[in-house]
Amino acid sequence: MRRSSLRRHPVDADIALAVRGARVRFGAVVPCDGVDVTVHAGEIVAIIGPNGAGKSTLLDAISGFAPLEAGSVAIGGTDVTRALPYRRARLGLARSFQDARGFANMTVREALLGSLHGRFRGGLLAEGIGAGVARDDERAACDAIEEALALVDVRRYLDVRIADLSVGTARAVELAVLSLRRPAVLLLDEPASGLQQSEVEALAGVIERIRGSAATLIVEHDVPFVRAFSDRLIAMDLGRVIAEGSPADVLDHPAVIESYLGVPAR
Repeated sequence: MRRSSLRRHPVDADIALAVRGARVRFGAVVPCDGVDVTVHAGEIVAIIGPNGAGKSTLLDAISGFAPLEAGSVAIGGTDVTRALPYRRARLGLARSFQDARGFANMTVREALLGSLHGRFRGGLLAEGIGAGVARDDERAACDAIEEALALVDVRRYLDVRIADLSVGTARAVELAVLSLRRPAVLLLDEPASGLQQSEVEALAGVIERIRGSAATLIVEHDVPFVRAFSDRLIAMDLGRVIAEGSPADVLDHPAVIESYLGVPAR
């Protein structure tokens, strides 16, 4: 039998995601250079920083879409540094993107059901949502989807193509889809981008409601948005971490103020 390349490391059982010394290089450009990130179970951590700071590249490295030149990534104590994205997903990593890639031509119902692939033994009937179906796996699927719809109220859009939804509603659907995968680690890439203020506020409520179910790492430009619910902030600039701590401490840090304003803090 082929031996797995994933290695188990003795770590704090509460640590869901551990990134150590992450460096990503694209030719002469090093968008991430020696980055450390730790996210505990049930914790929400947001990464902030100006354009070009390396935030989204770091998410690519964590999720397996950008190879590390140096450093390591571990999910729940398992080293996944060289693992392909699908292996990381099987270990409980789920990620959103800045667009709803892969979902645009599906209806909301199809996307929700598709997210349950592999969780149940038998097939799933699309018309089974809320219909009291008999088979145990279909009943379990219906229950799971009802939980997702309680988290994100998109029931009236079940038969609408995601491409035809507003940006804010499509983001809500994506969070519902990700929640159905029951991830241990949830990565969100600029979830508030392009949203109206009312949609931003609604999205913040959804993220608060999923707090206890996953360790959440968010990359975001909207600082007031993430400040409202994050346990910790990590500020990056030019590929490096320049500050980490409580939202108040990080936003008052001189290096963070300088990175945003372009002038030294007084």
